[in-house]
Amino acid sequence: MKANRLLLLCIGILIVINVFLLLELNKRGQEGPPHPPKLYLALGMKGKEAQWADNEFKRHVREKDRLLNQQKSWRRKVSLDPKKSDQNQHIFAVVSRIQFQIDSCTFDHFIRLKEHCTKKQQKALNRVVRRMIDRAGKPGPKGRP
Repeated sequence: MKANRLLLLCIGILIVINVFLLLELNKRGQEGPPHPPKLYLALGMKGKEAQWADNEFKRHVREKDRLLNQQKSWRRKVSLDPKKSDQNQHIFAVVSRIQFQIDSCTFDHFIRLKEHCTKKQQKALNRVVRRMIDRAGKPGPKGRP
């Protein structure tokens, strides 16, 4: 009898440990790649300048999200029907124009930011932008582009 109780206790402990480990592993799998630090921190901005830079970043993200959603909506219209090739070409042209707007709005954001930087911060911003350009199109953590 005591051996059965001891065995049941061990099995119960193992079940609890397994559930805990599964929950922890599941949490870790849902985490995305580490987010880079806020740009104003990388540039050493403080006070009102940092707040302005953060607000400018939020404004930029809203504009970029709007354009990305537009682009996604056009991409959904692409047809695999060979008879719709002309229609697809029109869609590709629209998607390309939207991509141009996305790239433009990103660099306009950096230009606006640079206008609020000291000379030292401008050099740091240039390095950040160059690194961003160098990383573009390369897979990130876990094979993410």
